[in-house]
Amino acid sequence: MDTLQIVTAKELAFSMGISLATANRYLKDIKQEYQCRKVLGEHVNKYFKINAKNS
Repeated sequence: MDTLQIVTAKELAFSMGISLATANRYLKDIKQEYQCRKVLGEHVNKYFKINAKNS
């Protein structure tokens, strides 16, 4: 997931293998956590504690 791209519920659901309703809940939680209007890939990575750096 590109870190500076806006993430939609449909993209999140497809990439994580979850339902659309669950993806919408995750996006809502992420928006509240980071107090933002649009969720970026970077927000998703931080929320789920995904280290996107290559080792």
